[in-house]
Parts: sequence; structure tokens; C-alpha cells
Amino acid sequence: MTGRAPPPPGPPPGPPPGPPPRPPAPAPPRTAPPVLSPLPPKEHKAGSTSAESTADRGAATSALLESSGNAGNGLQQSASITFNNTADDKRAFALERTSLLQQLEIDRILSAFRLNPYDVLEVPLEADDKEINKIYRKKSLLIHPDKVKHERAVEAFDLLKKASSHLLDEEKRKALDETVMDARLMVLKELNLPFATPYDDARLANLSPSWDDRVRSATKELMVDDELRRRKAIRVQHQAEGEVQRKKEQAVEERKRKVEHDAAWEQTRDHRVADWRAFQKGSKKKKKSDPNVLG
Repeated sequence: MTGRAPPPPGPPPGPPPGPPPRPPAPAPPRTAPPVLSPLPPKEHKAGSTSAESTADRGAATSALLESSGNAGNGLQQSASITFNNTADDKRAFALERTSLLQQLEIDRILSAFRLNPYDVLEVPLEADDKEINKIYRKKSLLIHPDKVKHERAVEAFDLLKKASSHLLDEEKRKALDETVMDARLMVLKELNLPFATPYDDARLANLSPSWDDRVRSATKELMVDDELRRRKAIRVQHQAEGEVQRKKEQAVEERKRKVEHDAAWEQTRDHRVADWRAFQKGSKKKKKSDPNVLG
């Protein structure tokens, strides 16, 4: 009895084999923009010269530069528009800022203490003529009525000009500075400090109200008193002048009445003489006609 040979090995158990899977579709090649894509190298035929190759490269370079130039012009135009908008905004902002400063300065002048030119012109007490002229010129140009649309611009401009003229007048400024000096001495007296106290003394640094505010308030008080006395003196002067004028007019009226009386007396003189003569004649006739009682 002979043995059998084993059967050949079969396929492994599982599903029957199918067709092989398809490879994935290749992605479409990316194409660069025509402006930036370089030209493919040109095949040179046998016998082509180097001049032809140079001409081709020059044409490609010109096309590339032209495309780049068009793109640059677009960017430049866009940047120009942005710049113009920015310039217009800056100009509008500058005009609005100037208008606001003009209104604020006019309001400040109109609300300042008008009897004190230092407050109206807003200059320090130690300012010289050069600084006063400089500040006046700057402020007058800012609020000039020809440049400002404000209903009280003329009034503010006149106050500014009057304050400048007052400070540039040597005699008027001397009197004004004397008033300010009296105000400082008055404040020092209120603080129980000696009159020789320097204005940079530490005891004057931390006052509340401040030293400057106290001096400004005292100066205002003295100026108001001076103005009231000045107005009273003007009223008294006007009254005196009015009394003198009244007496002059009364004397003229008296002379006029006397002249008119004398003229009327002269005009009736003939009539009075005639009446007197008639009266005299009547008296004589009456005496002749009287009977002699004792006869």
C-alpha cells in the first residue's frame, strides 16, 4: 500500500480578488500669472546666432518690465488718492482748530477784567514793549474781524487794541504798575508778612488761593475803587460845568430881556410923550375954566 502525495496549497480563504485600484488623478499643473511667468527657453536651431538669442531675451525683459510698470502705476495712483485724502483731512482739521481757537480767544477777551490791560492782553507784569507788541500782533491776527465769523469780533478786537495802547503808553502803564504794587502790598499786609518779602519767598508758594490770584483780586478791587472815584469826579466836573453853563445862559437871557425891554421902551417913547403933552394941555384948560369962588 503506497501513500499519496499531499495536495498543492490553494489560495488563502477570503473574497475573490477584484480588479486593481486606479491611481489618483494627477492635479492640474499650476500656472503662474502671465505677467510674472518667465518665457520658456527657446530651442536654438543649428546655425542660430547669439544676436537672435540676445534679441529674444530683450523682448522678454521689455514685456516683463511693461507689465510691472502697469502694476506700479496702479499702486502709485492708489497711494496718491490716499495721500490726497489725508492732506484734505489735515487741512480740514487745521481750519477747524483755528476756528475753535478764535472763538475761545474772543470769549476770553470779552470775559476778562476790562480795567486791567494785563488781563485783557494776557501778558505778564514784567513784559517789555517788545513782548507786548509780539503778543498783540499774534492775537490781533488770530481774531481780526476780517478773518473771524463772530458777532462780537469787532468788540474783542477793539478791547485788545486798547489794552495794547494802554500798556505801551509810558505814563498810563506807570500808574497801572503802581496800582498793582499797592495790591501786592495789601496782600502782604493781609498775610501778616513784611512788605520787603520777595515774591519768590517759600511762604508765598503754597497759598490757597494762590499768590497770583490774591494779587489779581486785590488789583481788581483797587481798580474798581479808582474807576468809581474817576466817574464821580467826572460827574462833579460835569455838574460844575453845567452850573457854569447855566449861569452863562441865565446871564445871556437877562441881557436879552433887558435889550428887549429897552427896545420896547424906545418904541413907545413917542406915544408916551404925546400922552404926556395931551395930559399937560388938559390940565391947563381945566385950571382956566375953574370959577373964582372969592371973586
